[in-house]
Amino acid sequence: MAVITIDLGPQIEMSDLKRVRQQLERLGPDDEIRIVMEAADAHEAAEVAAELERQGFDWQPHGSHDGRDYYLTAKRKLLH
Repeated sequence: MAVITIDLGPQIEMSDLKRVRQQLERLGPDDEIRIVMEAADAHEAAEVAAELERQGFDWQPHGSHDGRDYYLTAKRKLLH
């Protein structure tokens, strides 16, 4: 199981969403992705979360201990 981290930086743009899509396509069935953004931009996470759902991923939001970062962790949905 690999854990891949993408830092989206101070503002989420279309190029960032493209990077996320490309990385999601490369993930194996047991891999996890962590998408990091600044806590001040957490309101922009909805676009990233929508992309995760479109690509068939379950995700969870997290805040850092120092309050500066916000991130989503995601794994492919299990097929039942």
